[in-house]
Amino acid sequence: MWLPTAHAQDQKANEIVWTDLTHLPSPASGQKHPGVAGAFTGVHNGVMIVAGGVNFPKGMPWEGGKKAYQDAIYVLKKNSDSYEWIASKTAHLKEKTAYGASVSVTDGIVCLGGEQEAGMSKCAFLMQWDAVKNDVIFKALPDMPVALANAGATSIGNVVYLAGGESNGKASNGFFALNLSETSPKWQILPSLQVAMSHPVVVAQNNGKHFNIYVIGGRSATATGISDLHSSNFSYDPTERKWQKLSDIGDGKTVTTWSAGTGVANGASYIVLIGGDKGNVFHQIETYNAQIAKAETVELKQKLQAEKVKLLTSHQGFNKDVYLYNTITDAWAKIGELAGPAQVTTTAVKWGNDIFIPSGEIRPGVRTPVITKGSIQNKPFFSWIDTAVLVICFLLMTAGRFIFTGKTNNTDDYFKGGERIPQWAAGISIFGAKLSAITFMGIPAKTYGTDWTYFFLLMTIIMVMPLVANYFIPFYRRLHVTSAYEYLGKRFNYGSRVMASALYVLLQIGRMGIVVLLPSIALTLVTGIDINICIIMIGAISIFFTVKGGIEAVIWVEVIQVLILASGALFCLFYLPFHIKDWNSGITAINNAEKLKVFDFRFDFTEPTFWVVVIGGLAINLLTYGTDQTTVQRYLTTKSEKESIKSLKLGAWLTLPSTLVFFSIGTLLFLFFREHPQQVNMALNDQDNIFPWYIVSQLPAGLSGLLIAGIFAAAMSSTEASMNSTATLLTTDFYQKLRPEVTPKQTLFFARTATLFLGIFVTCIALYMAHKGVSSLWDKFNTILGLFTGCIGGAFILGIFTKKASGNGVMAGMAISCVTQIVIQQYTDIHLLMYAFTGLLSCVIFGYIFSLFMPAERDLSGLTIYK
Repeated sequence: MWLPTAHAQDQKANEIVWTDLTHLPSPASGQKHPGVAGAFTGVHNGVMIVAGGVNFPKGMPWEGGKKAYQDAIYVLKKNSDSYEWIASKTAHLKEKTAYGASVSVTDGIVCLGGEQEAGMSKCAFLMQWDAVKNDVIFKALPDMPVALANAGATSIGNVVYLAGGESNGKASNGFFALNLSETSPKWQILPSLQVAMSHPVVVAQNNGKHFNIYVIGGRSATATGISDLHSSNFSYDPTERKWQKLSDIGDGKTVTTWSAGTGVANGASYIVLIGGDKGNVFHQIETYNAQIAKAETVELKQKLQAEKVKLLTSHQGFNKDVYLYNTITDAWAKIGELAGPAQVTTTAVKWGNDIFIPSGEIRPGVRTPVITKGSIQNKPFFSWIDTAVLVICFLLMTAGRFIFTGKTNNTDDYFKGGERIPQWAAGISIFGAKLSAITFMGIPAKTYGTDWTYFFLLMTIIMVMPLVANYFIPFYRRLHVTSAYEYLGKRFNYGSRVMASALYVLLQIGRMGIVVLLPSIALTLVTGIDINICIIMIGAISIFFTVKGGIEAVIWVEVIQVLILASGALFCLFYLPFHIKDWNSGITAINNAEKLKVFDFRFDFTEPTFWVVVIGGLAINLLTYGTDQTTVQRYLTTKSEKESIKSLKLGAWLTLPSTLVFFSIGTLLFLFFREHPQQVNMALNDQDNIFPWYIVSQLPAGLSGLLIAGIFAAAMSSTEASMNSTATLLTTDFYQKLRPEVTPKQTLFFARTATLFLGIFVTCIALYMAHKGVSSLWDKFNTILGLFTGCIGGAFILGIFTKKASGNGVMAGMAISCVTQIVIQQYTDIHLLMYAFTGLLSCVIFGYIFSLFMPAERDLSGLTIYK
């Protein structure tokens, strides 16, 4: 429920509420379970499984109690909001094992190595939960290259990684991988850890670019008997097969050693480190052990042993601190403490949105049967002032729409605004159509997470401007088209026109769903407004005013939207630096992380190198500004061709300052959250929410509401523009061609009806998609733009710049281009920015070749660049 507070900034982010969820089931009636340490733990098929482990059921080890290895399997099932232990038909592991590594994957829980009564194990197997049979199923995996215990394991997809550990009292620097997707998986030996260690936390998390493996903390046994304790943090990049040393564990001020605790990846780029042993008492115990071994008299041994036992029995428990690590900024913060005793030598798991810590050791020799649950709080950060501003902005935007919806009397008004829109307003609208909510959130987030390599992607808009101005706009204006694809019908045939138009309509329907959904997700997370309300608000307002007002209402609202978002972005650009104090270390961090890198001249088309960005950007923006109905329609709203070209130039040149602003904001966000690591929100599961989060958590009350209203407005105007352009195509390319006898009044009624049903359908799609996972806004947006629109651009290139291209040849080229795109996406690693180029190029090549075999005689006067 959305309950706005007086001052959003006073609320606490990154809060975890820790509770004792339940206890391990009693082994016998009337007995309390003593708990276990080092159990295999994971989640699969709706249950959490805890198996094996070790304890001291008959006394402390210094009292003669013997270590007892366990093989019992416990299964915890979640029923709505409650949990219950259920019995598995297979109640025991095949071998009593403890201190092995385990990690949850799609197909089950991978269990690796461990310690058994007979010694170390190199056995690997998969535990699966069969919900139908209520049984744990075991599947053998290849034995590990070496026998290990107290190692760490994680996974990226179906590739399992194993790091560190110990064997026969010696720490290991081994690092291995097993690809479970292979028919006959085999262990792969990877570059060794830089330090041999046991008891680390090993986690996979995204660093803003891709997933890396993080090996954090740990300890190393030495010949002296006194272990080396580590505060280290290493990351392994699977793409480059390299290790990197990162910031040591700490609270942002003081570095601390840490081992035997547990941790999980959470959110878009965060790692939560829980509990652990800082080593003060551990070192004292090891020192006593070393002294006892060297003692020359019985009396001295007894004295030292008594002091050691006193230290053990008075042990206050392990470190209860909870740390948060941001993989993008490489910064640590302490965010709280455990409510109960810290559990070590156990494996925490993420189950849904919660963290579960099963059993474990709470003092030397003492286990706990408690299953601890950590609930990550995601409270709304929206003040009542922001709420009031948001409501006022909605009322003003609604009033503004009424002002611009009274002049729509015919289809010329509805689709072209009566050709009475000033060129400056059309230019701002062209710019605003691309300054969507996705862009506003996505560009700063992309720069925050990566660098400036995408800068030239937006600069290619300026590069393609002369081509569009000289060769595309003149055809649209001189042929008096309403739909951009009318040109294809005049140049080739109706089949090519309807094929391009149908592809565009389908593309826009998918795009509208994303444009509505993604800002709604972000706004829900940072404001607390229910996502269904966000989607319905955007959809309903967009439907009403687009149905009523047409393109003129869309353009003027976009002008207002641009002013709001641009003003807010400029404010953030100047506000952020005043809250960054340590510029020297910040600049050093930027240089070390190459956050300002613009050029990457590697000839690698699988990464966003300079060549990929420029080639892909040229193709994307040629399509967007030359053939996209949403943009072309704005060219047609001005009174002349000259005015259309001026509007294009204004819209294109506005890209330069806006790009500098948004990329700079992304870099400043990196500096701010690096210096204030506790201010991030680990509950945000998408990196693209970082800028909206900054807006609601750091900006003055009122201004936050204004910018959030601007994001809503941007989402609505983008939706309205897509709805209007799609309705234009449905009306001109389909309805009027199939029913040429219709009156202007009937045509206008159809256009409005089509807009209405499009809006309803898109809103329903967004509501449906609200429960599905989506990837990065920026990547998703460009994937949609590039995958199938390339062939549409190819058809225009063939039409404008060649004489021999024929309708049937172009249609064949478009069809083959679509198939080619699917093949490229499925079977190559080419970067998504190249999709537009490969689609365009394949259509031009195949379309021209097929045209040579299927020529067509046609009057081309005024339809090509040739006189």
